Amino acid sequence: MKALRALLLLSLVAGSGAAAAEPEAGAGGETLLFQADRIDFDRERNLVTAEGNVELAREGRILRADRVVLDRNTGIARADGNVTLVEEDGEVLFADSVELTDDLRDGFVEQFKARFDTGSRLAASWGQLQGGTRADLSQAVYSACEPCGEEPDKAPVWQVKAGRITHDRADQQVTYRDAVLEMWGVPVLYTPYLSHPDPDVTRKSGFLAPAIGHDGDLGVRLETPWYWNIAPDRDATFVPIVASKRGIVGAGEYRQLFDKGRLEVSGSLAALDRKPKERAGGGPRGHLRLKGEAHASADWRLRGEFYRASDDGYLDLTGIDGADTLPSFAEVEGFLDRSYTRVGVFDVQELRAGISGDVTPLAAPEILYEWRSDPAPDGIWSMRAAGAALHRRRADENQRVTLEGGWRLERFTDGGHRLEVGTSLRGDFAHGDLVHDNTAADDNNARLLPLASAGWSYLLAGGMEQTQLTVEPRAQVVVGRNSADVDDFPNEDGEPVEFEFANLFMANRFPGLDGVETGQRIDYGLQLGLHGLNGWHIDAGVGQSQRRKANGDARAAGSGLDTAVSDLVGRVDLTAGDSTALSYRFRLDKDDLATRQTALNLSATSDPWRLEARYAKAVGSADEEDGASREREQIDLTLHSAMGANWSAFGRHRRDLDAGSALLHGLGLKYEDECLFFEASFEREFDTPGGDADNRVMVRLVFRDLGSFPANGSRNALPK
Repeated sequence: MKALRALLLLSLVAGSGAAAAEPEAGAGGETLLFQADRIDFDRERNLVTAEGNVELAREGRILRADRVVLDRNTGIARADGNVTLVEEDGEVLFADSVELTDDLRDGFVEQFKARFDTGSRLAASWGQLQGGTRADLSQAVYSACEPCGEEPDKAPVWQVKAGRITHDRADQQVTYRDAVLEMWGVPVLYTPYLSHPDPDVTRKSGFLAPAIGHDGDLGVRLETPWYWNIAPDRDATFVPIVASKRGIVGAGEYRQLFDKGRLEVSGSLAALDRKPKERAGGGPRGHLRLKGEAHASADWRLRGEFYRASDDGYLDLTGIDGADTLPSFAEVEGFLDRSYTRVGVFDVQELRAGISGDVTPLAAPEILYEWRSDPAPDGIWSMRAAGAALHRRRADENQRVTLEGGWRLERFTDGGHRLEVGTSLRGDFAHGDLVHDNTAADDNNARLLPLASAGWSYLLAGGMEQTQLTVEPRAQVVVGRNSADVDDFPNEDGEPVEFEFANLFMANRFPGLDGVETGQRIDYGLQLGLHGLNGWHIDAGVGQSQRRKANGDARAAGSGLDTAVSDLVGRVDLTAGDSTALSYRFRLDKDDLATRQTALNLSATSDPWRLEARYAKAVGSADEEDGASREREQIDLTLHSAMGANWSAFGRHRRDLDAGSALLHGLGLKYEDECLFFEASFEREFDTPGGDADNRVMVRLVFRDLGSFPANGSRNALPK
């Protein structure tokens, strides 16, 4: 007989006059619908039997099976064979057989199985469904691991077996009673009670994966984070840290999003025993950090941060932050048409040994305005206004205002030559306590700094079938005042200048606002590019600067710019597909081409290995006050190895080559698959070359769905 594919109202085809006259509906007023290849009716016993691709539907729930028998006297439906129950929220349940009420909400199941959207699985010998949102299962097992493709019956990496498992979708929670954790089929842990969020839930309150380790200063260290999902727009994390040698640290973080902003608050409070070598006074130890921003409009925003620690060594000791300084600021920013505005205050807590916080200034206020005109045939105009009032606990305070205007024009000739000219005028005004001959005096100073420049470059290109070569010679002339009166103006924000190819053709190579380069000079250099069609390329450059006379600014000492003829600077960048990248920066002595400064970064991959190397060398660098040619040389090597599909390892070594001693050793091992993350690392760090060592060991084991799970997706990531 040809199969019937009909969609029928059950109450209308039952055959009795009463049923035909009064359609049967569920609690929600919806009628139970049938679809099957064959439907039979037993009018005497009031039974309906459906066979072949049976589908029942009511109130958003769908029951599919090979055979369904519905007893209209009791309202119970029994389904057998390839039973599938699709819930309103899309969750799919599987069973060999099931008995359900006609609203498909309550009943009993045998050989129950469920698969979540994340791939996690839940199975049980039998169980009870209640209200369409709760399943009480007996002799159950749960796992987030995919079964082995070649051996599907093989035990997964981990699974939890329990006498009873309750899955409450309303509370979004999975609860176990008498549970045993198995790894690769071997029982490793028993617990009478265990609970974790529904695997499809992305945010839910509860404990996150703990971390345990050992630190030379703290002893055994245990972290047990607890996450609080307060609302969709805010959450909090509490992290108690127990250190066997020193005491307890309570850390936490609160985050909240607003319609036009965000807020982050983090801090800690510790009861840690102090050691004599630590620079810390009496009272509790801890830190507080507040970060936030608010967008008043599309053009204006308010940003701020407050960051303070109780003492210099606390954050580094607890592993919360290894920074040398803690910034605090509040500012208003405006992003207007062709301009930028910032008004704010800035402060910093100094954590470096030997540097007093009394010398660190508070900038209040700090103002910056920058404007640039639209590109036009007659060039681009620019303007900058900046100022700051600096306050200290000690006497020396000063105020600074800088006004600068400029113009730049760029043209290309018919022959391909690029010509550029520019000019600017800068005025600086300073008031405050300035130091002359080791004597502080209240003083007012002003200066005008005119500047003019002209540049030229010419790009040549050619090549063969597989390669393309570019050659670009470049030169510029810069003319300015011979002196910037640096002794009359404080250097508050100016970092020591580091001469390199990247700033060879800058009109002012000094970073910050206070540093100014003066005099007359010629800059010249050559850039080369070699590009292959198979994905590799080399970019290189070399250049030099020649001044009319030596630079007398003490801030340029040792930088390679303090002589009339500068050192040679250059770069070489090599990229070979995705496997190899090399970056080489150098500065060579102008007289004998001896190496004055070198920076080398290498990343090379050849399965299963990846090497990362960093090498740095400096001779008479600019941050040495006496300008002596003392050599500093350091290398940092990290080797990664992917051992199969899931295991990886790394080793790290940092060494001071000048002192001939190690600065850091590190080893790590990691396992990661779709359901398990394991990481163990060891690190030995020396506070100074050949000095005391601090040993740190950290172990982390995370079962997906049972705690936070790393989302970096990279099994070769270097553990922190």
